[in-house]
Amino acid sequence: MKKRLLVCAMLLCAVVTFGQTNFQVISLSEACKQAKAEGKLVFVDLYTSWCGPCKLMATKVFPDPQLGEFMNQHFVCVKYNTEEDDDGKMLMEMFNVQAYPTFLLLNSNRELENQIVAATLDPLEFMKKVDGAIKASIASLKKQYADGDRQPAFLTNYLQQLLQAQMMPEAQEVRSELFKALPDAEKSKREYWYIFDNQMLSPIGSEAMDFLFTHFKQFCESMGEEKVLERISMAFEIKLRDMIRGRERMDDLDKLVKQMKPHHFNSRSRMDVYVSLAQLLRDAHADQTNEKKIEKVLLLCEKEFPKLDGEDVVWFYFPVTMFLYGSGTPVQQERVMKLHEYTYKNTDHEPLRIGLGNMLKK
Repeated sequence: MKKRLLVCAMLLCAVVTFGQTNFQVISLSEACKQAKAEGKLVFVDLYTSWCGPCKLMATKVFPDPQLGEFMNQHFVCVKYNTEEDDDGKMLMEMFNVQAYPTFLLLNSNRELENQIVAATLDPLEFMKKVDGAIKASIASLKKQYADGDRQPAFLTNYLQQLLQAQMMPEAQEVRSELFKALPDAEKSKREYWYIFDNQMLSPIGSEAMDFLFTHFKQFCESMGEEKVLERISMAFEIKLRDMIRGRERMDDLDKLVKQMKPHHFNSRSRMDVYVSLAQLLRDAHADQTNEKKIEKVLLLCEKEFPKLDGEDVVWFYFPVTMFLYGSGTPVQQERVMKLHEYTYKNTDHEPLRIGLGNMLKK
């Protein structure tokens, strides 16, 4: 009887293993050898212990039988913790992994065929992404690029695959080459709008956004003025937020103001407040002992912060007020605290309210 139960248990384990993605506990070298012998790719799940989406992929997605059958057919699957496993640390550095989970599709020579960044909690949708990644070999495109292919059609395809894989440094380089290959009259056409519509690829200050500003009318003709204004207003907003909270230098602030001047988008009044705040902060940071310059920033915050929606002000509220408190006089520090108290009582933005509550307790 015990033997029968043992056999049944072993069969059940075999069925469960077969019915889900089979992640093997082997080194990357062993995985590559096995993949070469079996004519497969290596699928690498790079995760961390603190990554919630990584855990959801492990418990909700990879156990799916249909996905498991697909994955086991095409890959030797392994997973590595990038904080603890040597192979995980090495792959994180080799492929500049910035977000988790990241899934690498490697050939048996450890060359990157493609990658998928972020979780997809629908197993069948994830299977579609993996299937698409298999068919679009970045490794072969990289070789073709290295061999000197600079045809616009090829560069466009390569760029789109890099963007899909979120390989931004490589995408920036290919975008630059595509710009060299395209006549200016072609760049403003609808088929290339994806370049300008991507904030990471074309932020304010980039060659692409400078081109958009100098060819604004042509873009409006191809895409419609509303769509173009929506894109540049968001780009301005992101740039100004980052300047105000200290993530971007303010060297280009005057250029940005000049580029904004001709355009009248819906968020223009809010953008004008951001510009004024950035300009005053630039002056105050240059002379932090100047009480009058600190006072100008504080007056603007007292006047404008209560008018701004919590979703808009939360981006830079704490860096600005911490600067004011650290550089201001005792009287100015007291006014900063009153601003905290007012905002805490009146904001509907819960993350901002929680942060202020913690600050006021301290």
